[in-house]
Amino acid sequence: MENREKDYKAHVLAIPFQSPGHINPMLQLCKKFIRKGLKTTLAVTKFTSKFYHGKLSNPVSEFPISIQGLPPIESEDLPYFGSNVPYHFALVAAQFSNITQADCVLVNTYYELEKEVVDEFSKHCPVLTVGPTVPTFYLDRGVVDDKEYGVLSTQSDPSTCLNWLSSKPTRSVVYASLSSVGFASFDEKQLQELALALKSSNYYFLWSVKSFEAEKLPKNFKEETFDRGLLVQWTPQLEVLSSEAVGCILSHCGWNSTLEALSLGMPIVAMPQFADQQPNAKFIQDVWKVGIRVKHDKNGLATKEEIGRCIKEVMEGETGKGIKENATKFSNLAKAAVSEGGSSDTNLNDFVSKITSSS
Repeated sequence: MENREKDYKAHVLAIPFQSPGHINPMLQLCKKFIRKGLKTTLAVTKFTSKFYHGKLSNPVSEFPISIQGLPPIESEDLPYFGSNVPYHFALVAAQFSNITQADCVLVNTYYELEKEVVDEFSKHCPVLTVGPTVPTFYLDRGVVDDKEYGVLSTQSDPSTCLNWLSSKPTRSVVYASLSSVGFASFDEKQLQELALALKSSNYYFLWSVKSFEAEKLPKNFKEETFDRGLLVQWTPQLEVLSSEAVGCILSHCGWNSTLEALSLGMPIVAMPQFADQQPNAKFIQDVWKVGIRVKHDKNGLATKEEIGRCIKEVMEGETGKGIKENATKFSNLAKAAVSEGGSSDTNLNDFVSKITSSS
């Protein structure tokens, strides 16, 4: 053991935000560090730190707003953290309070996806894009048997949904995955609109829906859709996205899910809810053009008609054709970025060289 310790060039401590959407990609990045000869420790804490309340000193009164490196931003495109959880803003603000003093900032994206943002951000601090941090089986296959994140696994049997998908025609299934770890859930009215949209869509659908959400579904929904739909509490998302049966993902647009869909060339129907999901949806529709964002009515509800319209347009509409082409393009760029000599691989090598030369 002592000899093995000496083989490492340096020791990296990785501390992610404590939710699967952050822990999983951080773990994947740690695997890459190990491949590059770094000893790596992933710290998972029991409790999230509390932060002081923060507020904007200069509220924005007019939209759209213009920020260098970004498209015009409307109010619905801004990150949203909820009025009753003020520590969320403090959490984000704290991350950027001394960012200009960092030796480098590793970002889970790839340069070809966000050139303008990266170039602008690089004027203020040294940015290295090292993503997408998706298991390499789905990208460059740089690590043998690296097919899953390997953390936060579930007891659920994935064979049920995978076998179901294998029996369906090519690009005939809508995959709905709109929450994680139980806290990004719709209210009952919105959940019922979503259910009715899937029911009336005439497409097959696979819906990852938690047990507490299933209780809110319309009466007899599962029985009335058994011939076209499958409801499960958990899905192996990467395997589902790589299935030829799936035609699009109906997503909450968390960054990890967004990168997974981009990496696997999957068109997106965007239904963002909170945090960074709104700006992610903005880029999905208006910048990368790999999906369509569901609109809300004056009461803040995404109706079954609107959800159904977006699904149909992505699955078989004229706009959907261009979306599929762009999704394939960004998938190929993701694979190139993490392959040997690609932009993310080169940045990772630069980072390793930097910390090993100073250790």
